Amino acid sequence: MFWDEGVFDPQGNPDPQGDHDWMIERATEMFDEIDGGPGEFFRLMVECDLMDLKNRASKAGGGFCTDFPSYGLPYIFANFNGTKGDVEVFTHEIGHAFQGYSSREQPLHDYLFPTYESCEVHSMGLEFLTWPHMEKFFGGQAERFRKIHLIQSLLFLPYGVAVDHFQHLVYSNPEASPDERREMECTYLPSRDCGDLPHLPEGGQWQMQRHIYLSPFYYIDYTLALTCALQFWVRSRADMAESMAAYVALCKRGGDAPFRELASSAGLNSPFEAGYLRDVVQQARTFLAG
Repeated sequence: MFWDEGVFDPQGNPDPQGDHDWMIERATEMFDEIDGGPGEFFRLMVECDLMDLKNRASKAGGGFCTDFPSYGLPYIFANFNGTKGDVEVFTHEIGHAFQGYSSREQPLHDYLFPTYESCEVHSMGLEFLTWPHMEKFFGGQAERFRKIHLIQSLLFLPYGVAVDHFQHLVYSNPEASPDERREMECTYLPSRDCGDLPHLPEGGQWQMQRHIYLSPFYYIDYTLALTCALQFWVRSRADMAESMAAYVALCKRGGDAPFRELASSAGLNSPFEAGYLRDVVQQARTFLAG
């Protein structure tokens, strides 16, 4: 059922085993162990107080990364609430921040960050490249976290495409009825069952996605980037050092090229080519069956 989609096995979702300060200590250990410079970078983020991660009364929701280009420094914002999402959002936003910091020497300001579909590769990519260190946060539940994270990522792809298709529909046909809008959900998410909940089964699920209101057509970017991040995951299972080197080189380029060129430079297959997810699907089947 729709209300069960956030839980993936009878044990429930694993939670990090400590509070905010404990998480920062574990993250410092993790990044120190990863090649390519993230350890030095993360220590700088901590020492310069460039992260606002604690949840508190009246604090805005969500998470994001921004930067102070005059200083060549990024800043991340999030809301830790003691769930596995803390680790996912944290590694995601650190991926953005590390990319911005790595490309700070780019000659043009607009090259500091790439366009949306490219910049999400760095954030989602780091989520997967930090997988070997998840025991630091989840202890004996780390393998369950990894499986859930992969399942969530795969299930996100049809949802992300549904949002994009929906946006094209409403802009090309603003008079579309709720039934016509609902076709997106039925096409891409045929197994979703909202039971007797009001409004949602009648084509109202799109109202849950604030990107549709705030950032028109900014959602397919996540699916394009995720296909590249999943390729980093496959490569890292075979050769972590090579994958991390390719990731760092990609971060340093910032936005000095469009999406396809950036992806190609990192050895990533374009999601516009047939069969680009073949290796990902094969690896996912093997991993999830283990």
